[in-house]
Amino acid sequence: MMRTGWKVLALVGLGALTASCKGFNASSLTRGENILGKLSAASAEAKTCKKLRAAPSVQEEYALGGALAINFVRRGGGLLLDGPNDALHRYVNVVGKNLAAQSARPTLEWTFGVLQDTSQFNAMSAPGGYVFVTRKLLQGLENEGQLAGVLAHEIAHVTLKHAIHQYGDAKVKTCELVTYGEAVLSPTAVKVLSAGRNGDGTLDLDQDPGLLGHLSEKTIDLIDKGNAKEQELEADRIAVELMLSAGYTPDDYLALLAKTKDGGSTFANHPGKDERRRNILAHVQALKQPAGAFSGLATEGLRSPPLSPAFAAVRGGNNPRGVAKDGK
Repeated sequence: MMRTGWKVLALVGLGALTASCKGFNASSLTRGENILGKLSAASAEAKTCKKLRAAPSVQEEYALGGALAINFVRRGGGLLLDGPNDALHRYVNVVGKNLAAQSARPTLEWTFGVLQDTSQFNAMSAPGGYVFVTRKLLQGLENEGQLAGVLAHEIAHVTLKHAIHQYGDAKVKTCELVTYGEAVLSPTAVKVLSAGRNGDGTLDLDQDPGLLGHLSEKTIDLIDKGNAKEQELEADRIAVELMLSAGYTPDDYLALLAKTKDGGSTFANHPGKDERRRNILAHVQALKQPAGAFSGLATEGLRSPPLSPAFAAVRGGNNPRGVAKDGK
């Protein structure tokens, strides 16, 4: 919504700057002070908000990740946990944690969950090691390798800190809006923002749940718009490396991608599946070593295991295709 220069000046002159990160005192305005000078000072202060793009502390990352995870679970209709779904939940965690152990951040408290959602063929992740897949997606899997590919892709987003970059943008924008008086936060939230901006750029979100809620909502808005094309391709490359490290063939992941549809609301910002396939095949080729040379990632002797019997809970029927029988 467009605002005239006079309206912005009026906001500043009427004391809206009291909600700034630093905490302007409107009572200090006297008849001899230049309102344009105050606006100039606010502009200079807003520029320092960029410091909030600094990498968050681990505590801050877990706080954000937990808030985003709650949002994902709520929107996904809850988690599949009870009764026969408990075995499925444990199985997905075993596969996921095995892959995460091969990642660049193996010490995160990795948590994997299945959402009740039967309409969206989707997976998502949050900082701190939260990864979710929908029931609809699980119903489309044919073997464990395809599950591994999906989980590895989301693990890659976490280790590459893609959502954290979006969170950094949300922090900076919030700080700027508060500085100009265009957003109102509690005094405690303003104090937390100010401490982060004037310190090392990290925030103690445990001090103000309202600020955590505000920033997580803004981050969700950015996540819903999707990652950049190169971020998706980068996550695919890391996913391939994780699969190879865990002994899965990337061919299973390619087979799953072939079943997805380009575009649409879920994959609107994703590269086309043909481009993703070329990207993955090129990366696998680049990882291959000459005969006789030591290879850090083996590209031969890989597995394509069947799904656990626990998958019968979401697939229906007796031993549906791709699901192993008990003990086999």
